[in-house]
Amino acid sequence: MPAGDPLPTVMTFPSLDEAEGALDWIGLECTEGEHWFEGDLDDDAAEALEAAVADPETPLEVRGLAAALLGQWRDSDGPRTWRVGFPA
Repeated sequence: MPAGDPLPTVMTFPSLDEAEGALDWIGLECTEGEHWFEGDLDDDAAEALEAAVADPETPLEVRGLAAALLGQWRDSDGPRTWRVGFPA
């Protein structure tokens, strides 16, 4: 992604707690910004995403996020950085 382009938001959750909970469930490392969490996709993240998608206990919204990020990882032209949003 060219410098200065805003990072697209993969998913927006209704609250900070829900966004944080989803990322914790999956086990993704991230940084928190103003109304967003951001992280990088790598082999470790892909393993965590695959596990979250396969786990029958994963909540539907969390599974949706994991599947979207896994699709981004599998897309060879896709960005390797992701962002998840939440309202103020």
